[in-house]
Amino acid sequence: MQVAGAGVSPARLHPRRTLVAYGQLALPMAIADLPLSIYLTAFYGGDIGVPLAAMAWVLLLTRLSDVVTDPMIGILSDRSTNWPLGRRKTWLLMGIPVKMLAIYMIFFAQPGAGAGYMLLWLFVLYLGWTMISIPYGAWGAELSGDYHQRNRITGWRTLFAFIGILIATIAPLITGGGAGTPQGLTPVMQGLGTWALVALPVSALLIWRFVPDAPVRQSAGAATTWMKGFKIAASNGPFIRILLATTIGRIGSVINTTVVIWFFIFAMALGPSAGLPVIVYLLAAVLGVPLWVMLGSRFTKHNALIGAVLTSIFAFAFLLLVPPGNLLLSCLVMVLAGIGGGAAATLGSSIAADVIDLDELRSGRSRAGLLIAFWGMGGKLADAIGGFIALMLLSWFGFSAISATNTPDAIFGLTVTYILIPWPFYFVSVLLLWRFPLTHARQARIRRLVERRAARAERLG
Repeated sequence: MQVAGAGVSPARLHPRRTLVAYGQLALPMAIADLPLSIYLTAFYGGDIGVPLAAMAWVLLLTRLSDVVTDPMIGILSDRSTNWPLGRRKTWLLMGIPVKMLAIYMIFFAQPGAGAGYMLLWLFVLYLGWTMISIPYGAWGAELSGDYHQRNRITGWRTLFAFIGILIATIAPLITGGGAGTPQGLTPVMQGLGTWALVALPVSALLIWRFVPDAPVRQSAGAATTWMKGFKIAASNGPFIRILLATTIGRIGSVINTTVVIWFFIFAMALGPSAGLPVIVYLLAAVLGVPLWVMLGSRFTKHNALIGAVLTSIFAFAFLLLVPPGNLLLSCLVMVLAGIGGGAAATLGSSIAADVIDLDELRSGRSRAGLLIAFWGMGGKLADAIGGFIALMLLSWFGFSAISATNTPDAIFGLTVTYILIPWPFYFVSVLLLWRFPLTHARQARIRRLVERRAARAERLG
């Protein structure tokens, strides 16, 4: 007799070695993924020569394709119960070579590659990303059902991710080139591509060797279809609420990060020093991860996340008062913004794992892969919308990525896009997080009920 339940071992607290081995995959993933957020538009718009409006459509189309692939891979990941290496681990390992091929094609592109080339290989890159990230996220949710250890699991993952982001950010200091330099971003992209291609298989080997795939214990029943998956996600009120909060907030963040390099080059007139405030921001985000793990445990995760969002709004507003060319003040403001920026990945993912428990309690079976797929799909939809809004606004204001100078109207549009346009999205995110119903006490009760049902089924089995 099969047992109802997720296969999570809620009472089991994994040793630090397991948490580190799980979290470390986020480091090479971040090295490969940071350029997609910060360098990609500047690289293809400047070094490769793709027009901003064409690039906006490329980013929109490639991300919208994930509306199909994300839930499909989530469902398949949940169903793959009889594979020798485990359902999550197998899908993750299959995604590594797909992503590596696309990394080579995107990061080593040559001038004149064009929008069609970018469209094809970004699609392959995001497919590989989906094959890795969805089982990886579901795996993290299933490693433990403990409220606080989930903070530590996502905390380790986020810490490694921000270390990877930091490495990718300081790449210009190692590879040469960079934003605002005569060499452009080509040396940076090729250096990051090389590091990712070396690190990804090593990291995959570590996670395969030291992290157990959660055992599958779920009741028999009809297989989950793609459309049924939408109904499952839509019926989980808290999940939809946190999904909307993080997706809408991420749209604002993506608008911000899409133009960050250009903002510090042109609007803040920092030239070759434009990358330094970004480095400072990311370093502050890395250092802030333990702070948000602590605050999430002390004041509940959603309240800590609200505080982080408001901190970021407050910090970016200060950039309006910083005179162009003032590197020190720009860096000081980005320290405060960076501290707030480290919270969403840590606390948002941890809240999502708690909400998956509620779905398991109601359904009697594990659908972590499916719900994590919708979580990832929300993030990619935010990437598509945010990047499209940012690039189309810059195009409308007449901004040129390949010109040494821009008109005052173009600089004004760049400033508005970077600082002000994200604010409405941040405020809506705060409203959705306000009085979020899934507290520590309620999550603990849900886990006890799930465990009790699983134990009863085992006794009857």
